[in-house]
Amino acid sequence: MILTGLLILPSLAAAAGETANADVSINPRSATFYTNSFVSANWAVETTIIPAPAAPTVTPMKVASLGLPAANRMTFNPSASMPICADDQLGPPPTTNSIPVPQMLERCPNSLLGNGTAIFALGQSTNPLANLNGEILVFNGGLVAGKPQLKVYAYSYDTGVGIYTSAILEPDGQLRFDIPRLTADSSVRTMNLSIPGEEVIIEKPNQAITVILPAGQDPNYVQAKCSGGGFPWTADFTLGSRDVGGNPIGPPEFIVGDSGTDPCSGVLGQARISSVRVFGPARVKRNRLATYRVRVRNSGNMTAEGVRLIVAGRGLRFNARVGRINSGATRVVNVRIRPRSIGRIRASFRVVSSNAGSKTAIKMLTVVR
Repeated sequence: MILTGLLILPSLAAAAGETANADVSINPRSATFYTNSFVSANWAVETTIIPAPAAPTVTPMKVASLGLPAANRMTFNPSASMPICADDQLGPPPTTNSIPVPQMLERCPNSLLGNGTAIFALGQSTNPLANLNGEILVFNGGLVAGKPQLKVYAYSYDTGVGIYTSAILEPDGQLRFDIPRLTADSSVRTMNLSIPGEEVIIEKPNQAITVILPAGQDPNYVQAKCSGGGFPWTADFTLGSRDVGGNPIGPPEFIVGDSGTDPCSGVLGQARISSVRVFGPARVKRNRLATYRVRVRNSGNMTAEGVRLIVAGRGLRFNARVGRINSGATRVVNVRIRPRSIGRIRASFRVVSSNAGSKTAIKMLTVVR
């Protein structure tokens, strides 16, 4: 779908002639979406900038701004166990460098979220011979002010140059990438990103190499629920002419865009806290901290929401937020309690959830002086 009606500054856009075509897809990694709970999902975006017929150049892209479903329909969820790929490994953004894909993966081997590919026009030329390929890696940027950050590195084996940019997902679904200047101020023609995606193998016979883009390492990074029959999205691209040195030249910047809705169907699901198991010492000292590991399993087919762990008993008190537990997943919670009474004590480890019921495990403790 090409929506020229989204162009800003129509006279300038008409002069440049570019339009945009985009597509965003969100699909459940398991059998289905649910209307009332989040499940793990695959997220992908494909974009193409289309020059005017017979145009000799395509205007360089400066900003790619995606409007994804808001947090009540889709979220990015950085795992606390996945390392953050630091800026000094990649950038800082936006910037260029010359690190091939395998070496960049070695810098952040456990931080990969997804991958992608791109086609860009060397020197802005629309001549097919000027089309070059790029390979894209998407890394974990953790949370910035409580909001998830993506770090994107794209490398071209044809030019030996890579670029790095980053974007933060806002609660309203806005995801903005500032695009660094490409070699000879080239132009992005097409680009796709996928999280977690699948392994991509690219053969480059002219260079006698094979490029492997691994799939993302966190299958639960994208979470989504289908509560309204579809996922609305927008894609706006700020274009602006520049010379080969990257300096702005006329006309001024303008925006091309596309929008749509990725349809989905959801069913009513149910979460269930099915087991709570407690591991730790049975004999402890009064007023000394004792550590326990509590394994909580959600055997339902939807995410358990608002999960809390409450430990109670004579001289015992502990209450902590666990958060979400994905369908079919087990969460391990570390608990440190300080017994205040001595003797034989019946410790209750109770897990409660806003939508998955509750479950209690009992552990008998002997508390000594």
